[in-house]
Amino acid sequence: MFQPVLKVKKHANCSGNSQNEQEGVASFIADWYPRDTNPFFSLMAHPHQSLLDEYKIAIAHFAPGVPEGVKAEAEAALATLSVNENAGEEEIWAAMEKTGLAEYPYRHALKDLASASADDRRKEIVLEHVDEAVRAKIAPLLESGVPIEEIVKSAMFETNFTGEERYQVEDALLDADHHLEEDLEHIPEKQAKGFEAKVKVWEKTRDLIQAKIDELESLKDKNAKWKDEIIETVKRLRTGFLVTEKDVELSEVEKEIEYWRGTLADEI
Repeated sequence: MFQPVLKVKKHANCSGNSQNEQEGVASFIADWYPRDTNPFFSLMAHPHQSLLDEYKIAIAHFAPGVPEGVKAEAEAALATLSVNENAGEEEIWAAMEKTGLAEYPYRHALKDLASASADDRRKEIVLEHVDEAVRAKIAPLLESGVPIEEIVKSAMFETNFTGEERYQVEDALLDADHHLEEDLEHIPEKQAKGFEAKVKVWEKTRDLIQAKIDELESLKDKNAKWKDEIIETVKRLRTGFLVTEKDVELSEVEKEIEYWRGTLADEI
């Protein structure tokens, strides 16, 4: 199934939570772009330049449909932080979280709409891409509801299709994914009403997750023994709204609340 890449992936094994990991991200950025053409390259003048570079890359990769005002505000925050050598990790993370909270509903709205139409669009592109003989073999399978990924992975694909025919199908899949990525740019405009409705749904989800995290945080003073651990858990969950981190899920927060309410049962 087509999965649009709508959130910046960090360098492997880099969470951004230590100086070594930040340096790892900086190394990744330097490798990604040659030094003489790297738009993010700096001499690390800022104590947390790698984190700022991460922020800059994330802004540059905003999902289509994110309002220009959100991007402008993020760029202004980045510019302010970049010239303030006293800006620490917490301040930069706070700015990234604010940006992530603003961007979150638009990215998820786009992902929902893209996923909903991706399968039919992919089938259409694949059938257009292959020749008549291959189309005659694969069309009945697709029409019967068999996902194209399963067809390609099946033993039947190896035995019933020649090498050249398998190449056609696999090449068609690559072409389809390329077109689907291009289609993302036009979804907010072509499906404006649906996109706006989805944004509102995801705004409510975002606000509910925030409220649940706040509920968890309120438990930190119930028992001094567990205070620091609850604070660290809350911090970890909030990083899910940073523009470069894996999204925090509502179910994840609810499980933490359930666990800590059980642990603190005598104090609540």
